Amino acid sequence: MVTKPKSLPPRASLADALFPKVRQRVLAVLFNAPDRSFFMGEVIALANSGTGAVQRELAGLAAAGILSVHKQGKQKHYQANADAPIFAALTALVAKTMGVVNVLHACLGPLAGQVSAAFVYDEAVTASTGAVTVVLFSLGGDADAVAQAMQDAANTLARQVSFTLYTPDSMATAISQSSNFVSRLLQPAKTWLKGSQDQLFSQPS
Repeated sequence: MVTKPKSLPPRASLADALFPKVRQRVLAVLFNAPDRSFFMGEVIALANSGTGAVQRELAGLAAAGILSVHKQGKQKHYQANADAPIFAALTALVAKTMGVVNVLHACLGPLAGQVSAAFVYDEAVTASTGAVTVVLFSLGGDADAVAQAMQDAANTLARQVSFTLYTPDSMATAISQSSNFVSRLLQPAKTWLKGSQDQLFSQPS
């Protein structure tokens, strides 16, 4: 008799293993844009977390020297402390575990059987602020599930995530209605989340 091996529990992400969720979001806000400072209200809004929880994280990170604090008028401003001994390591860790591409990969993971190809424009990956634009191609997946995945990514990144979802039919329609559609889609540099350039226009009809 063949014994079926037990399935392993889902593997936690490195960020989840190291940091609580609110701390991840606070670090993502500050270390994705280490050259600028944020006042507390901005961090609370961008981290999409409760006021008290964000205040505690900011206080703890500042007390540890990971953040620098200064006043502008009556407002306290927080910034990644470039003089902290772990600044470079933490900046790299945030980029690898809480950066745009990594977060999008994680959020699209459960949709692997529905999304056949996806990419993000490179200017959105490298920009420290601004919206992230994702283009996805589906073989008939659930549009609501894709929308929820993109919202989850936006919440984690504390940045707006806009997306366009093409099915084989909607892509054929878009191509037929606009002669510039293909050239516009191909021009910008892309970071592929799934699939490749060769697969872009090879969706089954």
